[in-house]
Amino acid sequence: MRNRFLALSPGTRYAWFLFVYFWIYGFICSVNRFVQSYYQNDISHYLSTGRSFLGTTWSVNIIIGALCSPVGGYLADQYGYRRVMMASSLLTSASVGTLLLFPSTTGYFIGFGLLAGLVGIAASANYVFVADWFASHRAKVLVLLNSSGSLGLAILSPVFIMNEDRLGWRPLYGFSVAAGVIFCALTFLVVRPNPNRLPEPSAVPSAPRPRPSLRSAADLARKLRDGRIIAVMAALFTCGFSMGTVEMHLMAIYQVAGADRMVFSSSLTLLGVLELSGGIVFSFLLDRMRRELALASLYAVRVVAFLILFLHFPASPLLFSLIFGASYLGALPGGILLANEALEQQGISTGLITGFLILIHQAGGALSGVAGGLNYDWFHNYQLLIAFNIGLSMVSAAGYAAVYRRTLNKTEERAA
Repeated sequence: MRNRFLALSPGTRYAWFLFVYFWIYGFICSVNRFVQSYYQNDISHYLSTGRSFLGTTWSVNIIIGALCSPVGGYLADQYGYRRVMMASSLLTSASVGTLLLFPSTTGYFIGFGLLAGLVGIAASANYVFVADWFASHRAKVLVLLNSSGSLGLAILSPVFIMNEDRLGWRPLYGFSVAAGVIFCALTFLVVRPNPNRLPEPSAVPSAPRPRPSLRSAADLARKLRDGRIIAVMAALFTCGFSMGTVEMHLMAIYQVAGADRMVFSSSLTLLGVLELSGGIVFSFLLDRMRRELALASLYAVRVVAFLILFLHFPASPLLFSLIFGASYLGALPGGILLANEALEQQGISTGLITGFLILIHQAGGALSGVAGGLNYDWFHNYQLLIAFNIGLSMVSAAGYAAVYRRTLNKTEERAA
């Protein structure tokens, strides 16, 4: 394996070195994800506030991050992804450091609502990096890069939970501050753009790039009435709501239900592993069967997963991680792919509506943060939140199934 690596050209070796470097940082960043979810009870008591405040702050974070994503893409084009990543890592340190220096609800809101939201400027940095250094294997590289956080949560969560008596949220946050500063310095020292930027594999140098149609904005409302687009919008809102529930509230749900610590930690490991493997498997299904049917099946699987979570029996954490994890990474790309194909059939530019669909997805995540906090403060459980996930997933599965049936009927009519 070492000989094969050395046989690669210096540029290719450097590209894979950067891939490993960014993957490691994504792995380390999962510490923040763990602390924010697992230590909700400790942090809310420390700040003398309710969990609805924590959920609202998290939702503000998502909204600001969504708005900053296109801004970050523009900055990466203008100034390079290295500078954007450096700024993002410093903002990560600043967000955590604000709470440690100003331990109050104001410090938490500024740190984890405003500053952490600005970290979203780096949302497109991985894509720019991959386009800069990789002419092939881009999809694989992106999937593996995006897996770093999930695997970090899967591997580190059991370690932190088993050593809970010796660790706490403040030492872990202190580690995150240091990691952000160190990453910023290392990025400045080791990351550089490709001096011979690789073209798109299918690009034709002499062919001018098509410009997006200015009519897309004017036609947006009319195009959104397409049945396939409506189904995708509803499903992506559901997907965002479900992901927000898992990201923000899953550990708290297990804690309130009194889940066994060993089962609890094992389920988090299983969830992280299934997020990656399930995403890869589902991508094959999307290419081998009707996309509407595949997506309807995915949301039907989520109904079963959340129903198991709602029942709270001893093995439910493991079963939920097994079932939901397999569907975790497929809903967003699958839905956007279906919508884009519907638009391309009409010769319509997809950029504007794709951005709108991502905004709907993020809105679902933001709402789940607030809803889960309110659910706990009012009823001291998360049953209503889980029930909403069941209902939304059922509607989304039915919507995709209806689109599939209509598409199938049209195909049969044409064949007749």
